[in-house]
Amino acid sequence: MQATFILSAASADQFPHTGLPEIAMAGRSNVGKSSLINALVKQKVARTSAAPGKTRLANYYLIEPDSPRQKSFYLVDLPGYGYARGGAESVEAFGQLTREYFDPTSQPGRRVGGVLHLIDARHPSLRPDFLAYEWLIRRGVPVTIVATKMDKLNRSEQRQTLKTFEKYGAVVLPSSIPAGLGQADIWKVIHQWAETP
Repeated sequence: MQATFILSAASADQFPHTGLPEIAMAGRSNVGKSSLINALVKQKVARTSAAPGKTRLANYYLIEPDSPRQKSFYLVDLPGYGYARGGAESVEAFGQLTREYFDPTSQPGRRVGGVLHLIDARHPSLRPDFLAYEWLIRRGVPVTIVATKMDKLNRSEQRQTLKTFEKYGAVVLPSSIPAGLGQADIWKVIHQWAETP
């Protein structure tokens, strides 16, 4: 598999209209979207930072599978919500760019196949995450929750966290980048979305 950074889009007129499937990654700032991209493709293509609010653009990565039977697609790292070092104006800008990304008028020649909604397993009940999930569902695209940082919890806490996630009524994939947990399951979902017409 080859993963290549393509562009950072600051507005809808910069989104590529190539017809390739797009798998979006959404979540709070610093939830681990860039780290998960790097882990999935086994390359350091996405810049990561310990400081939240770094991703201010929609970053497109072209994924070209080794198998000719699998289609190429984009992984799209959307700006994190819930924090911005630029203050309220930057928070609004993050929201605006995400709204433009899912706006049907921006989608001729584009196909959003699904959304991986990353939520920190240590904080499964935060209101911004639940509101973001409900907003994504209303967009009419498939959404799967990825519970990140599961390695930070002990077994008892992991069981309790997964029980808490039941309120979403969604598929929840536990994930830990250091342990490699969940990556095979995440890839199954991605390929399913990428191959669905």
